[in-house]
Amino acid sequence: MKPNNWVSSSQATELLSKQLVTWPLAGKNYKALEAVQVKSFDMGGFSIRAQFNPARIVSSGAKTDTQSLKERKCFLCPENLPVEQERLSFGLHHLVLCNPYPIFPQHFTIPTRKHTPQLILPQWNNFLELTRRLAPFTIFYNGPRSGASAPDHAHFQAVTRGIMPQDEEVAHFIGRELTASQAVSRQANDGRILLLTGYLRNGFVIQASAQETATRLFKTIYAALPIPPGEPEPMMNLFGSYYDDNWVITVIPRKRHRPWQYEAEGDDHLLSSPGAADIGGLFITPLEKDFKKINPELLRDVYQQVCLSNREVEEIFVHLHEEAGGHPYQMSY
Repeated sequence: MKPNNWVSSSQATELLSKQLVTWPLAGKNYKALEAVQVKSFDMGGFSIRAQFNPARIVSSGAKTDTQSLKERKCFLCPENLPVEQERLSFGLHHLVLCNPYPIFPQHFTIPTRKHTPQLILPQWNNFLELTRRLAPFTIFYNGPRSGASAPDHAHFQAVTRGIMPQDEEVAHFIGRELTASQAVSRQANDGRILLLTGYLRNGFVIQASAQETATRLFKTIYAALPIPPGEPEPMMNLFGSYYDDNWVITVIPRKRHRPWQYEAEGDDHLLSSPGAADIGGLFITPLEKDFKKINPELLRDVYQQVCLSNREVEEIFVHLHEEAGGHPYQMSY
C-alpha cells in the first residue's frame, strides 16, 4: 500500500451508501436514526441537545475495565469485524469503517490496523490528516477514560458536521473579527490558542494554518494538562475541523470518566458515559426513562462532574501564556 492511499470524504460517503444496502444491521440502525427523539435546552448562551437513541446502549453500557477488555474479542481488530463490514484504507495505519450504531446520519469509526492502545500522540499526525482530507466532517477522539468504548484499540470517529451544537458555536466565535493587533500577531505566529469558559464543557481551541503549528500548540496544551494517577495520558476529548485553510481543533480536558449517577440505583440511575458527542453538546440517552427526565439542571450537574471548571481551565491558560511568552487570545461564551 502506498503512503498516499488516503480516503476522501466522497469515498467515505460512497462506502456508507453501499453498506446501507449490503449490511442489514447498518441499514436498520441508520433508518431508525431518522426517527430518534431529540429535544433542545437553552443553557443560557449556548444549547444542549438530548438524543434518545436505544441502539447506543452498546456503547454507553460498555464495560471498559481491564478484566472485561481481556475477556472479549476486540470489535475493532480487522480479523474480528463482521463479514458484512467493508473497509477503506486510510494511509498506512488506519481503516475507515461505517459505524453500525450511529449517532449521526454519517458516522464512521477509524481504527488502527494493529491492536494498540487508545493514545493521541502516536496518532496525532493522522488526526490532522483525517481532519483535512475529510473536511466536510468533524473528526473526534475519545480518550481511553473519556468516553472510548474500546480503550484498548486506537481509533477516531468522523461524523456529520453541524449536528453537535459545538460545531456551530465554535465556528461562530472563532470567526469573530480580530482587532488589528491580534490580526498582525496571528499572521506572525501562524496560529493561536483560544480559551473556552462559561459553557460547562470548558477547554481550548487551536486555530492554525500550518500542520507544524497545530502540532506545536497541541503539544503545549497536552504538556500543561494533568495526568491522573494510573492514566497513560491527560483525560480529554478532541474535535477537529478544517475550513478556510485552517485547522480548528477543540481540546476539552476531562476530570472524570462518568458521573456518579452511572453507578447509582433506582431513580438516581442515569446510563450516561459522556464521550465526544455528549461533550460536543449532543447528549445521548439510550434509555427512554433517562431521556424523559433530562433537564437543564441534570445536564449542568453531569457536565460539571466530568469537565473542568472555569477556574481550572483559566489556570491552565495562564500557564500556557507563560510558556509561550506571549498572549494567546481568549474566547468565552
